[in-house]
Amino acid sequence: MPTRLHRVAAGLALSLPLFLAVSTAQAQTDTPLPKLAAGSIESKANGRIELQPEAHMPLFVEFDRSPALTQVLATALEAQGVRTTTDRSAAKSTLSIRGDVVLIGGPVFHKGAKVAMGEATERTLAANAANRTPSAGEAANAAVGVALNAAALKSATTPFWSGLAVSRMADVLGEASGIKGAFNTALTGDPRGICLSRCEDWKKVKQTAYAFVTFTSSDGKQELRVLASAFSETLAPEEVVAEALSKAVGSIMPLPAATKP
Repeated sequence: MPTRLHRVAAGLALSLPLFLAVSTAQAQTDTPLPKLAAGSIESKANGRIELQPEAHMPLFVEFDRSPALTQVLATALEAQGVRTTTDRSAAKSTLSIRGDVVLIGGPVFHKGAKVAMGEATERTLAANAANRTPSAGEAANAAVGVALNAAALKSATTPFWSGLAVSRMADVLGEASGIKGAFNTALTGDPRGICLSRCEDWKKVKQTAYAFVTFTSSDGKQELRVLASAFSETLAPEEVVAEALSKAVGSIMPLPAATKP
């Protein structure tokens, strides 16, 4: 004859899968959809870097001015089979990335704005942490906090920084470049006046991310340059940056280990 304890245990067994399914669906719902249309970002790299397990690993990685992007970069490379280390002295080689985000065009950025990629990311993460509450997906993984969602990082580079709260990067770029309060053009008007030609592009912004990768080993130094850009009225520099970094990580190729005779 089932006891009360048995009935409670059975009830928990039935409800737990439902709870997990709902939590998973809610976390997926919280993932923001891309702002830019598919195919609107163009990107290219000028080569690739090949890593040899015996000669180049473990690899020390760092992203200029951004601990958060350093962590994401290491996680993405590890997902590709690269062994990394946080101890520079224990590394056989180093990989560093720096970059810039440039916005030019439209009523806000008609004079242009340029900010270091690492600085833009850290400022954006800080702004989001100060002005919003965690989403359901982030709250479910409280150990990671607002900035990083480790579960999302399992997807590595698709997108590159899933889980990073960077949706306000355009606002932060405007503030960092001294353009404060200019986003409300309905009140301030367009400072450029009236469009006279090519009016279909009058409000579009050229959003460009430059990434510079430097690989240093006993063999010497190798550099890789990546460019990603979009031309749109929709401001989404974080998506352009993600495309540039995905392209950069995809151009770093771990080679198979040498077969011993």
